[in-house]
Amino acid sequence: MADHFESCVTQNLSHHMTIGEHEARLLAELEHDPLNVKKGYPLWQDGQRPDQLYTLRSGWAYSFHCLGNDTIRVLDIFLPGDLMGIRDATLPHHYTTAAMLTDGVICPFPTSRIKGIFENHPNLAMGIHASAARQQGVITDRLINVLSNDARCRIAHFILEIYYRLRRVHDDLGTGFTLPLLQKHISLVLGLTHVHVSRILKELHEDKVIRKTRRDIEILDLECLHQLSNFDVEKFGDQINPLLEGCNRAPQGETIQAARLHNVTQ
Repeated sequence: MADHFESCVTQNLSHHMTIGEHEARLLAELEHDPLNVKKGYPLWQDGQRPDQLYTLRSGWAYSFHCLGNDTIRVLDIFLPGDLMGIRDATLPHHYTTAAMLTDGVICPFPTSRIKGIFENHPNLAMGIHASAARQQGVITDRLINVLSNDARCRIAHFILEIYYRLRRVHDDLGTGFTLPLLQKHISLVLGLTHVHVSRILKELHEDKVIRKTRRDIEILDLECLHQLSNFDVEKFGDQINPLLEGCNRAPQGETIQAARLHNVTQ
């Protein structure tokens, strides 16, 4: 189990740069106390000081903003290997609430550990920053999607977002995946009604663009889904700004060969 997790988290950062053996061991040290948690387990609360960060070993999680009257807006969808809460680490308090979407395994570690990593391991610091920046990029791209497109386009775009993110984690994903989000969650992510989401998913199913069951989605016509969605795969790339490539060196020439997933642009 530990080997699987080391591969998952190290692989996450290794999409952006080469991780040295010493750095991989340092990452593993952050994961000494994994917790098996149930669906709905709270990770942090709005207004709470961000004194704890998490890596997600397995399962899905999400963060959301409460608008009052029991109304929420879903912001982040976290997948295995993600660093959860990293974007809030320098803030005085969290501006969202986060919880598990499914049963899973999380590894908490003190936010204060980040300071030592940034001071002493610039390569890891760059990898963590790159990961956090891409998390923000996902949210920004989704916001543009919600503000600019109709319901059919929004849903097609969201399906592709999850699909390409999962491909980074599971190189043998194929064309189908389990989606542990209820239609109400999708409606909260995309600013649509539950009824509207249900109707569009049914239409995509009937048009043989996707095959949707209760918890699974299979993409039957990837090209059509792209045409419907205005989805830009390049925005989900892992390349580092060439001006920062000098950071992409493992200490003392020691490197490990990270397991590379299929290039999402293929």
